[in-house]
Amino acid sequence: MQADHLSDIPGDVPGAIPSAFSHTRQADSEPRQSALATWSLYALITVVFSAGVGISLYAGNTTTPDSVPWALLFTFAALAVWAERTDLSMYGASRISLAFIPIFAATICCGATGLAIVVPFAVLASAWGRPLHKTLFNFGSMMVSGFVAVGILNSFTGLDYATDWPEVIVPAALAGLASFSMNTVLVASAIALTTRTSIRSIWTENFLWLLPHYAVLSFIALAMVAAYEAMGLWGVAVFVAPPVAMRLSIKQYLDRTTRSVFELRDAHVQLQEAHDQLTAAMAGLGNAYDGTLRSLMAALDARDTETAGHSDRVADLTMAIAAEMGINQNSDDWRYMSWGALLHDVGKIAIPDEVLRKPGKLTDEEWEQMRTHPRAGFEILRAIDFLAPACEIVLAHHERYDGGGYPRGLHGEEIPLGARIFMIADAFDAMTSDRAYRAAMPAEEALAEVLRNSGTQFDPAAVRAFLSVYQKRFVGTVHHRHLGGGRGGKLELSESLKKAIAEAAGLDSTD
Repeated sequence: MQADHLSDIPGDVPGAIPSAFSHTRQADSEPRQSALATWSLYALITVVFSAGVGISLYAGNTTTPDSVPWALLFTFAALAVWAERTDLSMYGASRISLAFIPIFAATICCGATGLAIVVPFAVLASAWGRPLHKTLFNFGSMMVSGFVAVGILNSFTGLDYATDWPEVIVPAALAGLASFSMNTVLVASAIALTTRTSIRSIWTENFLWLLPHYAVLSFIALAMVAAYEAMGLWGVAVFVAPPVAMRLSIKQYLDRTTRSVFELRDAHVQLQEAHDQLTAAMAGLGNAYDGTLRSLMAALDARDTETAGHSDRVADLTMAIAAEMGINQNSDDWRYMSWGALLHDVGKIAIPDEVLRKPGKLTDEEWEQMRTHPRAGFEILRAIDFLAPACEIVLAHHERYDGGGYPRGLHGEEIPLGARIFMIADAFDAMTSDRAYRAAMPAEEALAEVLRNSGTQFDPAAVRAFLSVYQKRFVGTVHHRHLGGGRGGKLELSESLKKAIAEAAGLDSTD
């Protein structure tokens, strides 16, 4: 067998070499090869072909015609021609033939001279109907790989490969495997240049399984040389039958596996397409969800003009704190937390306008009505499948860490983490926003208020994360437009408060 051919692809696609296991059904969608890949391929072909020519010239200069067994070499050439004309396709990516046996046998008995005579016949036999660049590459790769075998055979000095049995078996096997390896690595390199696939993966998928066969074929070639020494050309004929039988068995194997390979590749392509479609659909669905939620909150803001923009700001700050606390941004927890933060006030839909939009302070009775909005929001979201996981945050967003909140009086870690984080963002935004019944509190005072209520109203761990976020995002710049700070748009904290923040957040005060 000889795995020495580039794949059969249309000659009008310069340098194109399909990836391992490609087949004719992909011809209509062959990718455009970049200019760099094409020139790299032609550079490889030029180098390999030039090396082959150089080896041929070397053989011609070192050969004495009278010492050459011409009859034997032409017999090997004829066998190589037959092998190339009956080669087999390996899933469309490359081709293999039994030409290795006569070529390697010629290498054993005549070295570089044998290569220079037999290889051209084999290459010409395989050239019909194939682009010139493939023929040149095949010639060079066969000559180079064969010359590697010559070097290994010659390194074992004092051996007569026709008579010194069994000592010659190991050197011959090493030389055969080295020739196979060089040949297939060159082919894999050519494929890799135009498919941007690693040489290792191509070689492993296409050629690794052939290694044991080449060890056997090396032995057959060696035995063929020994048989010629003992019996003449009749000895060569004896060893033609085993390779023919091997070709039939390999063809049967390839016929059985080719259909499976193509079906698997088709299934892979279909699965990839389905995955891409599902990914696009999920992304579209996610965008639709977000758009729906933001439209809902925009409608609520339009009804409660006093808190316009509050939901977006609080959701943004909540997720910044969540990130600081190590919540994975690709997790379900992150998604549900962001939805709960955005929809925390959705229950206010159930609050009468005279209470929701009252310009002054609420009475006790009105506060009782207002305090029903977490439960109302919970019931609204619980009925929507994709929002149901977020409803617990909506229900708990007015609970307190010390258990003094509503509606259930939860305490400490009984409160969902998302709600514990949200309470801080919500309180800070509320304190630094104008209301009809009071003006916005300066940011520094709001920050101090959060510090004072750590451990009572707020989770201390969430407070530390908030302070870290504030130190990074808000100090020295206005993150929310509604936060005061003067015409210059800067927030500057007092040195004492900066120090308190740094200590509480575990940060260096010089940050």
